[in-house]
Parts: sequence; structure tokens; C-alpha cells
Amino acid sequence: MEEFFKTHFQTSGSKLKKYFDKNYLKRSFIEKSLVTLPINFVNDGLIHPIYVGPEIDIIAENEYFLVMNKPENIFVHPLVYDEQNNCLSFLRSTRPEILKVNSKNYDRGLLYRLDFETSGVLIYVKKDEDYQSLRENFKIVAKKKTYLCLVEGDCQLSGIFTHYFSSKEEKGKRVSVSDKLGIGDCGEFVLIPKNYDPLTNVTLMEVELKTGHRHQIRAQLAHLGFPLRGDVFYGGVPARRLYLHALNYQIIFMDQLYSYSIEPKDFNGL
Repeated sequence: MEEFFKTHFQTSGSKLKKYFDKNYLKRSFIEKSLVTLPINFVNDGLIHPIYVGPEIDIIAENEYFLVMNKPENIFVHPLVYDEQNNCLSFLRSTRPEILKVNSKNYDRGLLYRLDFETSGVLIYVKKDEDYQSLRENFKIVAKKKTYLCLVEGDCQLSGIFTHYFSSKEEKGKRVSVSDKLGIGDCGEFVLIPKNYDPLTNVTLMEVELKTGHRHQIRAQLAHLGFPLRGDVFYGGVPARRLYLHALNYQIIFMDQLYSYSIEPKDFNGL
């Protein structure tokens, strides 16, 4: 079976291991016999053309970028073909021609990723050469990354905060954060408290990311004693959503500053 797949599907051994167990790949089969294959294997690398999820607004577009307002609780891209709850399936159903960028990878032309629970500004790069250049120089071209969030309690923390993230991240587990210099990768953000609401006991915070790590805002704020409202994973009070929103992204490209912003629709109605 392994030889058959490699010959007829031009696929690698590592990709086969993703979809089939070792014993199955060692099996022999009779010529002209029927072989049933998983749809995710046959369509590996393709984006499903049917989108399942809330409407996604395109907030800006030019010759270089298409900018979406990502809703909360959908993925930015799939991991396998049959996943339909993601922004790229939305684009496949409405703008399939722009999915040719970075076509060998499931994240296609997405300049960065947002967590499943996070809403807000999401930038898609429309040309392959532009995408490669921007991704390779993202730390330089990304001039500002600003988020809004609601944190538990009356938070008056303000200024730059630096912590260290464990390099041994495991999917499904909390990110480990430390105050000790040299333990893991450095994570830095700027906190600006906006206003405290005593009725709901939450503080609206503006967060400017200086670095980018998995769950960075969620993990750092929880470490500081102010988890996000709705972020039960990091100790927040249960809510209808996790209150984290990508408010503004600013990037330099072709010697020009591009700034994209979108206010959250539902931060006032907990």
C-alpha cells in the first residue's frame, strides 16, 4: 500500500503516517481490488469550498492585502481538508482565486494567526512574492499590534511587562510563564488600562504586543493575576466568549505604512 500511494499520489512517507497506521501501509492488495481512501488524504492541502460559520466582513482590500474581521470561535485556517469552520474556507467560497498564495501550506497567505477564541483584524497577503517577503521580515515590518481585552477585577497595571515563556509548549496545556531571566523565550507587551466597570467587575485593557508567542496575552495577564473574562483555561470567569480582540495592525510595505483597525462589536454586553 505504501508503494502504491507514493507512486500514484506522489506523496511522502511522513504524509502517509498522518493518515494511515503502519500496519495498513504494509498491506498488500489484489490488482483491480477496491481501496477506500479518506477524503482528507485524497484532498490533502486543499481548502474546503463550503464555509460553516458566522458571516465574515472584509474591512479593507487593495492590490496587496485583503483584511478580514475574524469572528470569535472560528479557526483562521484548517489543518485537514474537511474542516469548514475557518477563514480560508470562507475565502474559498467567495474569493477562491486568491488562495494560490503559499499553496503548499494550509495557512496560505495569512500574514499571522489569531487564536480560535480571538476576534479582530486578520490580514491576508494576495501575492506569493509579497507574502514571502513579509513573512521573512515580519518582526521588522509589523510596526504595531494592538489588542483590546476585558480582564477580571480592577486592573491598574500600566507600562511594559516582560516575562519568559517555556520553550516546551504542549498542545492542550497552559503556556508556562516565569519572571526569571533566561528561562525560556522572552515575551513582552505594553498594558494600558482604559476603564473599570464595577457592575461586571472587569477592566477594559489595551495591549500592545512587542513579541508573539502562543497564548501570550492570555498567559501573561493570568500570570499577573488578571485573567481574561471568559478564559476559563487560564482562570477567568466563564462567559459567552473569551474577550480578546485584535484591534489594530500596522505594517510597513513598499515604504508605506498600512494601518487596519476594527472595533469589537460585543465588549459592552457581557
